[in-house]
Amino acid sequence: MTGWWWDVLGLAIVAFAVVDEGRTTLAVASGPGPLTRLITDGVWRLARRPAVADAAPVRFVGGPGVIVIAVTVSAWFALLWLGWSLVFFGDDEAVVGSSSGAPATAWERFYFAGYSVVTLGNGGYQPTGAGSQLATVGAALSGMLLITLGVSYLTSVISAVVGKRSFASQVTGFGSTGAEVAAGLAVPGTAYPAVVSLSSLSSTLTTLAQQHRAYPLLHAYRPRAAQLGTAPAVAVLLDATLVLSSSADSAERLPAGLRRSIVSAVQQYVTHAPTTGGDRAPAAPALDPAEIARAGLRADPAELAALTAEYAEVRDELSRRIGAAGYGWPGDDRPPS
Repeated sequence: MTGWWWDVLGLAIVAFAVVDEGRTTLAVASGPGPLTRLITDGVWRLARRPAVADAAPVRFVGGPGVIVIAVTVSAWFALLWLGWSLVFFGDDEAVVGSSSGAPATAWERFYFAGYSVVTLGNGGYQPTGAGSQLATVGAALSGMLLITLGVSYLTSVISAVVGKRSFASQVTGFGSTGAEVAAGLAVPGTAYPAVVSLSSLSSTLTTLAQQHRAYPLLHAYRPRAAQLGTAPAVAVLLDATLVLSSSADSAERLPAGLRRSIVSAVQQYVTHAPTTGGDRAPAAPALDPAEIARAGLRADPAELAALTAEYAEVRDELSRRIGAAGYGWPGDDRPPS
């Protein structure tokens, strides 16, 4: 069973696990590693199904997002354990019993690799020779790295989850549709209060979009209430921006620069949010001047129509993301896809 090829295969598995772990937790600009992305995509496909997301066992553990983290960290640990086990298979006397000095069996080497990775320091077995001793040190270091980066990753994800829920709450706190939010921000004769609030929300959304890029598993943290969903909140923010940008009173209109900033943040979110399951979502409903009037605002119909046409594509892309998350367009009576 021994041979140098076991060392090569084992070290290759360890290297893959460490690279995936490091890329996922540290190289946030490039997105997660291939294994992490595969796990995240698979769970997301299941999580958007109400029968799965609302199942009692899933709710008990805290939702699909918790499952993604648990499966990802477990996969890293399993690969490290398997890889180092194979390394210790490379030599008949790589691991021996501490008291007997007899070569360890396959199971005993597997056990030795496991407790080396978790840094238990069990003295029942010991490595022999410089190569095995260095491998033991490497196993312990990889285990410490896994624990350190795993905790850091978990902390970052929890912070991002809180941030996305906070963003949705801030937006929908002004209203459940774009017209209602615009009415809640509008002040007759000036656009300044709306500019302040929307600038803050735009900055938050930009950060959130980059977090979705760095941690795709955020998609699996899908609140059952649409009011806490990120995609519907982004749609409401964009519609409110378009409504305020088409105000009949030019003094109340948002600056064009702020509108472009918000649209840029929305496009960043659209780029990194998943579309799986939203391919059949209907096009975003047109902004209705009558609804805006009922909210107490006066919009220039021509300007509103022009802005709606200009940003029709990004609104339709948002509709796909909303459908992928299992929600319907805010204020629209059509059932979600």
